Amino acid sequence: MRQLVYYYKDFNKFKRWCKSNTIENSERLIIEINYPSGDKGRLKRILERLNSIFPDATISGMQSFGSFINHQISDLNEAPIFSIIELEKSRVSSLILDLSKNYTESDCRNEYKADKSDIQKYLQSDTQAIEILSSFNTCQTSFFMNYLGKDFSHLKIFGGGATSKSYNDSKSFVFHKDKIYEEAIILIFWHGDDLSIELYRAFDWKPISKKKRITKVDSSTILTMANSPALDIYRKYFPNIENNRSVFLQVPLYVTKENTSYTVHILDIDLKNQSIVTAQQLNEGDVVQLSIGNYNSMMNRIQEIYNFLSETPAEALWIGTSISYEYGFRIPIKHYISNIDSNNHIFGYITSQEYFNQENHPHTYHDHTFILVAISECANRYIDLVEYKDTNITPFEIANKNLYSIMHKTANELNRLTENLEIRVEQRTKELQTLNDELQIRIDNAVKEVKSQAAIMNQQSRLASMGEILENIAHQWRQPLNSVSWILNDIKIKSELGRRDEIDIDSVIDKINNSIQFLSNTIDDFRRFVDKEDIPHSFNMKSTIESTIKLIGDTLEKSNIKVELNCPDNITYKGYENDIKHTIMNLINNARDAFEDRNIENRRIVISVYHKRNELVIAVQDNAGGIDDTIQKKIFDPYFTTKHKTKGTGLGLYMSKNMIERVHGNIDVMSSMNKKTTFIIRLPDNGKKS
Repeated sequence: MRQLVYYYKDFNKFKRWCKSNTIENSERLIIEINYPSGDKGRLKRILERLNSIFPDATISGMQSFGSFINHQISDLNEAPIFSIIELEKSRVSSLILDLSKNYTESDCRNEYKADKSDIQKYLQSDTQAIEILSSFNTCQTSFFMNYLGKDFSHLKIFGGGATSKSYNDSKSFVFHKDKIYEEAIILIFWHGDDLSIELYRAFDWKPISKKKRITKVDSSTILTMANSPALDIYRKYFPNIENNRSVFLQVPLYVTKENTSYTVHILDIDLKNQSIVTAQQLNEGDVVQLSIGNYNSMMNRIQEIYNFLSETPAEALWIGTSISYEYGFRIPIKHYISNIDSNNHIFGYITSQEYFNQENHPHTYHDHTFILVAISECANRYIDLVEYKDTNITPFEIANKNLYSIMHKTANELNRLTENLEIRVEQRTKELQTLNDELQIRIDNAVKEVKSQAAIMNQQSRLASMGEILENIAHQWRQPLNSVSWILNDIKIKSELGRRDEIDIDSVIDKINNSIQFLSNTIDDFRRFVDKEDIPHSFNMKSTIESTIKLIGDTLEKSNIKVELNCPDNITYKGYENDIKHTIMNLINNARDAFEDRNIENRRIVISVYHKRNELVIAVQDNAGGIDDTIQKKIFDPYFTTKHKTKGTGLGLYMSKNMIERVHGNIDVMSSMNKKTTFIIRLPDNGKKS
């Protein structure tokens, strides 16, 4: 095996260089390209010409924030850099996961998952490692990489994510053969019994701030920490954070979880709600801190990396490093690669995400790391190194080490003082708790009184609804009772006139039975409505809403109100069915009263039921003229009503709110005067059964 690195300028010069180095087309030839420019046209031309002269080679690469050139690091270079590896006995194969063809908008955790069986087809008995090049830098990528690491934990995994000069640009790309992808993951499988791939990883970011617990998240967006806007953790130290977002690269969030510490790359911020968008999804309850690179620890890696290269067989090297080193810690990286004698073994990428996984490692997706991969087909071949000497460290670098050492020690002392203070506060809180115990009896009594009052209000609300329904039932019963009365009178008259032979007994029985069945069904509907439910059960949402509309159908017909229901037939929910019925009825009745008070024409109520993210949503919209802004905040208060006392108790919406919150849902209203009003009921989807 051999590795050669070429700094590309002109294709003809490259061809001559290949000829002088006897590089020939072969299935064992691997050409990997660091492409720091955004010029896809130039890249396309290069790839087409490369494939024309090396049709059997594996050609791949990705856009990179920076480059390694002549033992230096540069973010100004725009020219491609080629790494060419010729294998002697080993081989590679590749798989393209084109996300543009397998992409759906859904939850962060499930937006994209490759079929495990598709990847297993590429694995062979001598597969040693998987190299990953990804154009995606989102929370979906982090989940995919971590699942990949768990599914194939017996393999070495390394790689990185494409990153443009604008590090938070979502349009970075990868490429394979002569195709360029903006939404794809390239998997390169390294096979060979004699193939050795060893990985080295350095992670030297350390926490410096007080711990903050995440209290509210939405997918990969952190909304609040310690119940305050998430961005406050940065604003305390960087008040003009919106004008200097590179701070997120220098000072990332630090997480300690499941005995593992790592940092999280921040993709963006939302100034409107002061939230933080991260490339890895965190959860409510996770504890985070601000962190900064520990220069002292980084510089101590120089000897460690020298030892790794001295003791590890290697004929080719692959390097991946975070762009965060470019924002303040370029010097340690320069020292890491200064140990390598030849430019032919210095190739890699500078990215905003790095992939690293060894056996039993808990995560594959990483940020703010330095990764070194040693590749060899021979157990006794090593990279030529420059002898390591402490004298290479200048006074400036020693001063930096001391400065960062002082800073981190000071931060640790301050954090310990803060923790001690919190312990004292906790002790004082326990003392106060003893005093509060004496108040508990009074509080319990007050709670009982509140519960009693709530029960009374609940009963008042239900009685009001029952009165409404009884009026509808009375009207619905008139028709079948009149039919039965008419049939019996007809039989009586024909009997008295001696015309009994004209009476069709079977027909009469059928008609009377139909009327009786209708009366029975009406009573069943009413009974189910007034039954009290203590245990949640599963019910069909569409049938429940339809039966509610039916109960007050007469009132709606007399008021010329059309109700439109948009609900899939198969939505089954586990909860309290009668609570849903009462809530829907309250909303319809309120709309009906508003229609009549304002003499609205073309009266219409639309009820829509659908799933959104992790919620079941019921939207009830009317065109009754809207609700004044001044009273919107009061409509869910008990006994608040704008109706005459003969029309309302002021308990309908208050009880509806309580019923929805009973299953940890919520109800909101969106309305403005002279427009439509929409009540939004959100129910947690853990009750969903469809």
